[in-house]
Amino acid sequence: MTGRGTRRGIEYCPVTAGVEAVGDRWTLLVLRELLMGSERFNDLHRGLPGISRSLLSARLRRMRVHGLVARTTDPDGRPAYRLTPAGAALEPLVWQLGDWARRWSFGDPTREQLDAGWLLWRLRQYVRPEALPERRVVVEFALRVADEPDERAWLVLSGRGSGDDVSACRVHPGYEVDVWVGADLAETHRLVAGTTTLAAARRAGHFHLDGAPDLVAAFPTWFAWRTPHDTR
Repeated sequence: MTGRGTRRGIEYCPVTAGVEAVGDRWTLLVLRELLMGSERFNDLHRGLPGISRSLLSARLRRMRVHGLVARTTDPDGRPAYRLTPAGAALEPLVWQLGDWARRWSFGDPTREQLDAGWLLWRLRQYVRPEALPERRVVVEFALRVADEPDERAWLVLSGRGSGDDVSACRVHPGYEVDVWVGADLAETHRLVAGTTTLAAARRAGHFHLDGAPDLVAAFPTWFAWRTPHDTR
């Protein structure tokens, strides 16, 4: 008897069976997005630069066949995708693969990889709702690359217990700004990727915070950094 999704004729080996189920670039990256909290198709697509909508649909179908993903509906009745217990059990594998790459196969971002929109989307996924202030907080980012004009972007943090999503915006959201961030775009990519820490970036002068002292002091705790041990 063959396991779910395993083709006949392949050697009887659990590594082979695992590669058959998840050993594809896009499958692993879709898993990453689902683990980061994305459930709707458009959110998954936004977090995966370079994948076409048709390819994403095909990968989701394949993952359903392998029992990794279930298609359901959200509270508004819209289609949503959620990890099954089998898919959720792959979480250590996904993060360990990233940890391995940071140590052995990862360098500085290239200019073409510096994308302020994608960066703010990832920061949005890092937000820890339980750590937010009770009121809405708006964070404005001025992200610089060498001598180019700053790229502006905003995070709207709706407040602890509000039940609203955190929003990442490329146009001013229309609310008064509470915290200002001036940062090197490449260094902020390194921060999100876990190859540096917020404390190190601030010490080096690559990441500056301004605003009410209580909000500036709390800012590091609002995000689930990949290196959360260094948040001073």
